[in-house]
Amino acid sequence: MPIKLNSSDLVVIVLYLVSIAGIICWHSKRNQQVADFLLAGRKLTLPVFVGTLVATWYGGVLGIAEFTAGAGLAAWFTQGIMWYGVYLLFAFFFVSRISSLPFYTVVDVLDARFGRAPALLGGLFTYLMVNPAPYLLSLGVVLHLFVALSLPYTVCLGAVCLAIYTMLGGFRGVAYSDLWQCVWMYLAFGLLFVFALYQWGGASFLQQNLTRVPGYEHHLALHGGLPWPYLLAWGGMACWVLVDPNFYQRCYAATSPQVARRGVIIAILCWAVFDILSCGSALYAVAAHNAHILSIADTKMAHFVAADYLLPSPLKGLFIAGVVANIASTADSFLLAGASILARDFYWRLCRDKTSTVKVVTATRWGIVFTALFAAALAVWCPSVVRLWYTIGTIGVSALLVPMLCALFVPCYCRNKAALASLLSGGMLSLLWLLLGHTVNGSVLYPLGLEPLYPGLLASLVAYLVVFWFL
Repeated sequence: MPIKLNSSDLVVIVLYLVSIAGIICWHSKRNQQVADFLLAGRKLTLPVFVGTLVATWYGGVLGIAEFTAGAGLAAWFTQGIMWYGVYLLFAFFFVSRISSLPFYTVVDVLDARFGRAPALLGGLFTYLMVNPAPYLLSLGVVLHLFVALSLPYTVCLGAVCLAIYTMLGGFRGVAYSDLWQCVWMYLAFGLLFVFALYQWGGASFLQQNLTRVPGYEHHLALHGGLPWPYLLAWGGMACWVLVDPNFYQRCYAATSPQVARRGVIIAILCWAVFDILSCGSALYAVAAHNAHILSIADTKMAHFVAADYLLPSPLKGLFIAGVVANIASTADSFLLAGASILARDFYWRLCRDKTSTVKVVTATRWGIVFTALFAAALAVWCPSVVRLWYTIGTIGVSALLVPMLCALFVPCYCRNKAALASLLSGGMLSLLWLLLGHTVNGSVLYPLGLEPLYPGLLASLVAYLVVFWFL
């Protein structure tokens, strides 16, 4: 176990869990209507909007530790800096269009512009993108520290707990609990970073124990020693934001387009701060490992090992609670978004003439159960957070980006057949490219030396244009 806790730590963790349970129970009373259960009655104020958006988008802290240990600042470059520009693009060009639409999901946009068939196909890809498998895996790893069960069982245990409180709270409960969990995660990683800085000093410690150690020479460079085609593929992955159902859901739920735009801009600043805290503390942990101050057996646990060495009790308990908050606040949002797609985008569309709002809420709750089980199975099958991110993001962005841009910005060029061809071509070719990749010396090589996102996006665009102009 990489972190040793005493009774005061456990008290802090219990207080965190009780507070979350209280928030969920309080907001579970107003979830009978679809607009309440899926969009909190479209009354999300600025503080709650910022809190739920920030917390939802940062549940992969174990993946950040894994990425940072392997490539240093490339983790910040690919998972932070490259995304900030896309966030700004979303804030200034997408938010006003999305917030003014009386919709619930991404698929509603596709349905309005292209019709039912492309909408249903797009629903499959959006469902894939919001699969919470990476975050259930992370939660399972954390639970494994405290429960005498193997990882597959702790992943399933985490899935059950998340499913129960998401079913009770709905989007309102998720949003308000996210705001509270945001406080915990910033406290946890802020304390860890400050203690590391105080204990080990500044840049000289990192340079001594990273750049001067064989195998870590590029850890303080933004490229991290990784090939630029791979780095740029992660940059293309940042376009995930432009088609992510969680962003759309929160914009639909905001009280006004102005609240949504200001909220995204404030969230960018919050994300930048958290990137510095999480990547910085992971870098310190790796450097301390190289300096033989501490020992990291599993790179995903780098933050935990550093916390055990640096933090006194009960701050260790606060750190554990902050990590759980970081993961759970993302997992529950992705879980609800996936269930919303099953209920609203499939069940409601296929049974539109006979489905009441109460039935849609019930279907969403069943969708939460199914999505939790599916995600848990996927997490057990592929126990790497970074790999799950890369696979899910590649397929989803390749399929959805071109049709969604057309739907939002050039509706006069929207054609049903063109959208179908674009979705199929982008998604299937990127999947094929992923399957054709093979591992050589620890690195995955793909056909023609191209990362799967490139042929996927190209195929999607070409298919759209060819079908639009010639069929």
